[in-house]
Amino acid sequence: MRLLYTLLLLSATCFTQVLAQVTITGKVTDEKKEALIGVNILVKNSTLGGVTDLEGNYSFEVPDAEATLVFSYTGFQTQEISIKGRSSLDVVMSEATLMINEVVVVGYGTQRKSDLTGSVGSIKSSELQKVAASNVTQALQGKIAGVNVSSASGRPGEGPVIRIRGTGTLNNANPIYVVDGLILDNIDFLNPSDIESMEVLKDASAAAIYGTRGANGVVLITTRKGIRGQKAHFSFNAYNGIQQVGKRIDLANGTEYASLVNEFYRNVGGAPPYANPEAFGEGTDWQDIIFRDASIQNYNLSVRGGSEAMTYSISGDAFLQDGIIRTSNFNRYSLRVNNEYNLVKGVKLGHNLAFISSASNREPGGIVFNSYAADPTVIALDENGKFGSTSTNSNVSNPAAQLRYNSYNRGYGQQLNGNAYIEIYPIKNLTARSSFGFNSLNNRGKGYEPQFEVDDKQRNPQSRVSAEFSRYNDWQWENTLNYSREIGVHRFSILAGYTQQARSGERIGGSRQRLIGDTEEFFYLDAGDVETATNYNIGNNPERYQSVLFRANYNFKERYLFTATFRRDGSSKFGSERRYGNFPAFAVAWRVIEEPFMKNQNFLDNLKLRASWGRLGNDKFPSDAAIPTVTNNLSAVFGNTESLNFGASLISLANPFLQWEETNSTDLGAELGFLNNRLTLEVEYYQRNTNKILVPVPIPDYVGSASNPFVNAADVRNSGFDFTLNYRNTVGKLTYRVGALASTLKNEVLSLGTGNEALFATATRTIVGQSIGSFYGFKVVGVYQNAEEIAQNPTREAVAPGDLRFEDTNGDGIVDSQDRTYLGSSIPNLIYGFNFGVDVYGFDFSVDFNGLSGNKIYNGKRAARGFGIPNYEASFLERWTGPGTSNFEPRITNGGYNYQVSDRFLEDGSFFRLRSAVLGYSLPKKLVERIKLNSLRIYASGNNIFTWAKYSGFTPEISSDNVLQVGIDGGVYPLSRTWLAGINISF
Repeated sequence: MRLLYTLLLLSATCFTQVLAQVTITGKVTDEKKEALIGVNILVKNSTLGGVTDLEGNYSFEVPDAEATLVFSYTGFQTQEISIKGRSSLDVVMSEATLMINEVVVVGYGTQRKSDLTGSVGSIKSSELQKVAASNVTQALQGKIAGVNVSSASGRPGEGPVIRIRGTGTLNNANPIYVVDGLILDNIDFLNPSDIESMEVLKDASAAAIYGTRGANGVVLITTRKGIRGQKAHFSFNAYNGIQQVGKRIDLANGTEYASLVNEFYRNVGGAPPYANPEAFGEGTDWQDIIFRDASIQNYNLSVRGGSEAMTYSISGDAFLQDGIIRTSNFNRYSLRVNNEYNLVKGVKLGHNLAFISSASNREPGGIVFNSYAADPTVIALDENGKFGSTSTNSNVSNPAAQLRYNSYNRGYGQQLNGNAYIEIYPIKNLTARSSFGFNSLNNRGKGYEPQFEVDDKQRNPQSRVSAEFSRYNDWQWENTLNYSREIGVHRFSILAGYTQQARSGERIGGSRQRLIGDTEEFFYLDAGDVETATNYNIGNNPERYQSVLFRANYNFKERYLFTATFRRDGSSKFGSERRYGNFPAFAVAWRVIEEPFMKNQNFLDNLKLRASWGRLGNDKFPSDAAIPTVTNNLSAVFGNTESLNFGASLISLANPFLQWEETNSTDLGAELGFLNNRLTLEVEYYQRNTNKILVPVPIPDYVGSASNPFVNAADVRNSGFDFTLNYRNTVGKLTYRVGALASTLKNEVLSLGTGNEALFATATRTIVGQSIGSFYGFKVVGVYQNAEEIAQNPTREAVAPGDLRFEDTNGDGIVDSQDRTYLGSSIPNLIYGFNFGVDVYGFDFSVDFNGLSGNKIYNGKRAARGFGIPNYEASFLERWTGPGTSNFEPRITNGGYNYQVSDRFLEDGSFFRLRSAVLGYSLPKKLVERIKLNSLRIYASGNNIFTWAKYSGFTPEISSDNVLQVGIDGGVYPLSRTWLAGINISF
């Protein structure tokens, strides 16, 4: 009887549980309303649940109508939602601020973010799309601590200059770029829409796997791939906008300029040329002549998907940009095909291929400076079609005439690059990979100038055409073995590899004059006079690399992390004595948050400490530095017959003992998470000591070498802190995020070799104890007001009241060249950024700011005085005209004493910029589905909207690839302010 009672009770209980079970269905999407595949869904405190399918849908039974479901997905915030009697539940998941299990790309592989021991900054595709730019690296500006991105020019298609944790060499300080495993020096060709993520390897532990190339930092780029098991997913993205010059310079108008010229002639004892300056009024605004509002457009169509046998990602893109300077433009068309094939079990084949075609036209040379300096009393073009002469007073070309006669500067490029690879899985946990990559670039350029004459100085007596063709080829073969294993509390991976790379290239070109026609069909060398022909053919010394690499990662109990890296590189750029270099690195990390003693606290959600040391190399210097070079473009008449003999002469000496520049880098970091990891903080201290930097050493003229040989001599140190702070939260339908970053930097030259001889360049001097390329000249302490002041103070030469008074810095009672001194640095000591974003009810809004401080700019435009009288900035109207009138702007002169390099021309380079603002709206899902789409978003955005800066020039971003000449503004192509509207469609 008792047994029967028990059976009846169990049956009733089971029947009750069956009646209590309900079926729950729904769909899981991200904040862009795109389906998330494979989201893990569990009933809280149980093992019951399911996963989302290819459309993001799910359906399973739950034991209780009041159950709570836990939604978790890598890279997104975990959510717990009570069913509350519902049978349908759609969920929108937000990206996690601290993606502890996020997989990030590292050299030759991937790692979980929680396992990283090195310093790696990451930016995803969603961030890259916010800034409309021809070059993807511009999107890094203000996004990753320790990375300074500055635009060397606003010219269409021009890439920015990137410095990762300072400038560590006196040679090429650019980082390397690794696109899907292919090592490149330039990624101007890349289409931003094709990129899935960018990672920046900042310390030696992260970058040492690239050995010789890693000293200046490494930027890893992963392009979009297909998705296994997903049907074809199409995306169409387009925007159209307008660009405007971000800032114009306030210059003297026609009346003011004529008055200044009259004053100049009176000062030098000449007759004033203008009887009535007021008659010129405002005069010609040459900036209006050259600048324009210019269009920018981009159209991108892509399809991604896959089956069990293959995945595919195909995209085509057209980028069309007119420059804000008339006649300049840049157009790029690209096609990318990334496929992967599983043909047989244990074998995977794949390729990442891109073809790019570009066309551009450059503005006439020097036109920016000419628009700044040209005489405003001159008319650009009169009613008879004759151009005014601006060389009479201002001694520069008429910019309007330049646009007419000097604007045919065409460039065309075709590039094919990518890689093909095979992966084999011979045994469990072991992956063997072989990849062959290539980069083929062919460029051609053509310039044409007709016969014309504006005046005696701006003229071309014979029409002429020039043409140049260049090719560049690069191949790379990499073979790696990667073994990963987890045994209890131990998890480790081992990577070993062998790589080879080779580069070569050449240029050929020529020119002719007196063309037989002046229309484009005659713009070829054969159309010119053969007697005026010139030609050249320049070959780049081939470069060969051979490397072995090794890396081991070990994880114990998810608490203690260890990484060891080693790479040995050989390069043909060095002599036989020092061809190979060894580059080791070691790193440790402690995930303190996983320790038992941290379990009972609720203040911290993440605490990780890490430290690393490593040695990196740099070989970015002339490829012929270790070998002697000669020129055979010489001839001489000698001998009894006095005949012409062709010969050669030594250009540079060989140094077979050259070796790698070495950077020893130390990094200490801490990662913290608060408020359920909604608030995260990363703090790092770094020190990079670069030794054996290659510098040219002066040799006696009698040696006969045209250039100084390179030796390993200099040492430079960069040190500072990186800070990254992020907060993200969701309240109901509202998701908001705030981020800030800052980096400090101290750059110091430690040694310049035997004798520590200074390196000089225009307005700069590099010496021990100061930063690279420091500004060097006289300090201005005022303006001489009268003859008594001149008599009472040290002077350099004959001066008059109204001239600048330079400081006697060494106190010897005279002012001479020995009183030139340090005036400041072009390298900022603080780089920072700030961003904010919010999403609610389909609307998304975000703003990004960036800035820097502590740097100086040398305004070379103001300092440039030729034989004429260029125009003046309006600030010069506050010049000295008599005792007590000014103590900072001297009297009007032209060149000479008052225009020597001094801090008169140095200005504060600090700025704070509203980099971008985006407002978008995504149509409701139900509405979009009615028109057979997955999503539809429209948006409006602005880039470089406003800049707060003290600098008086076009832009405070003045950079250069020449590290000794950074921060010198000789007439840079201005940056543009861009307004655009766009649409994103997926179907």
